[in-house]
Amino acid sequence: MANFAICFGLCLLLFVSFLSHSSQDLKGLHENIPIGELDGVKLSINIAFPATLSKQARPVLMMIHGGGFLKGNKNNNNARIQKLSKRGFVAASVMYRFAPQHKFPAALDDVKLAIRFLKAHAKKYHINPERIIISGSSSGGFLAVMAGVTGNSDAFSKHGLYTEFNSSVHAIAAQSAPIADYRQAKYSDYLLVDRLLAKNADNQQQRLAAMSAVTYLDTNDPPMFLTHGDIDPIVPVHMTREFVSELQKANHIHQYIEIKGATHSFNQSTPEKARTVFTSYVNFIEKWAKTDRHKSQRF
Repeated sequence: MANFAICFGLCLLLFVSFLSHSSQDLKGLHENIPIGELDGVKLSINIAFPATLSKQARPVLMMIHGGGFLKGNKNNNNARIQKLSKRGFVAASVMYRFAPQHKFPAALDDVKLAIRFLKAHAKKYHINPERIIISGSSSGGFLAVMAGVTGNSDAFSKHGLYTEFNSSVHAIAAQSAPIADYRQAKYSDYLLVDRLLAKNADNQQQRLAAMSAVTYLDTNDPPMFLTHGDIDPIVPVHMTREFVSELQKANHIHQYIEIKGATHSFNQSTPEKARTVFTSYVNFIEKWAKTDRHKSQRF
């Protein structure tokens, strides 16, 4: 009996030691985790883990930085993902390839790869692959919406990386996103078209349709939280208004907040309203981190 007790005690000690080591690995901010290489570019992701372990797999909030598709750094979101990890999320910030060297859909492919990477490592990171929420502002908002509405589409290459996993997400949040229907003539000269598409391509209309989020809308797309300033000089507010109109026609679950007097940056133009919008944003992501979404439900 004494030998059994000693053996049991040693096993328990080893188990606790293992848990302690594992929990230490899954705490705090981890930067530059490699996720794959595309066209010679080594892609990586930053992940912030909560300070305490959870019996249940954590929901994920994946953030995408802005920068007009020309610049930016995933490290710019480090403070945000660490803050959001304190709310129980495993929060991540992803990198993507930039224009003009990398045209559409390179950046979108990178974001979708990051989603599949997280799903492939769900057990390692103790995350729920069915509770990935994707979020971004400006160009990052465009990529968040595009990744969300193309989660059940075969339109984009998987590059042979983590092909056993899909890139669907559970919910979408986007601020000041250029989510226009680029098939419309009024957007033919918009800077996004010039940056992301090759000029005078034979299949230009198909390319414009491919980069228009409305092209992919269907009843299985995730709930959306969209915000835009009504005097945004960089991304016209009517882009989001028109997209929201399509969501309304489809009876799609969404929340749209238009901020009167706000420009492209809410914090700079209307700081008090920005704090209110952030509260609504947090309420949205926390709600969908806990809420099931039935595919048979019509949005």
